[in-house]
Amino acid sequence: MIGLDRLMEIEGVVAAGQFSEDGRVIRKVGELPEDLMESAELCVRQNQACREFLNSLNHQLPREYGSLVGWTVWGSKYSVVVVGNTRVFVKTSRGDYNQLMIDLAGSEATGPRPGNY
Repeated sequence: MIGLDRLMEIEGVVAAGQFSEDGRVIRKVGELPEDLMESAELCVRQNQACREFLNSLNHQLPREYGSLVGWTVWGSKYSVVVVGNTRVFVKTSRGDYNQLMIDLAGSEATGPRPGNY
């Protein structure tokens, strides 16, 4: 995964931060109200809820989904993308979610490249 400053360069990203497993803010950058930037506890609780959901899928369905990598909540104005202990706030209508996922997951894009590369 890349650093927070690099995430801030992605189209539509307005803030990013990292949090600890107990909900403390480790680092934050960007332009969001303080209450949103301090919402690390909510992310920790959502991580746990998503892990439980994924565990249920793994146990009840014949397909193995593996462990939780991250989650996204899409709002009409802003979205939150969380991978591990990193959260990124994105202006929903402007976000480059493909680049964001590549950078957060640390993998390279696959498939054909657009003609302007």
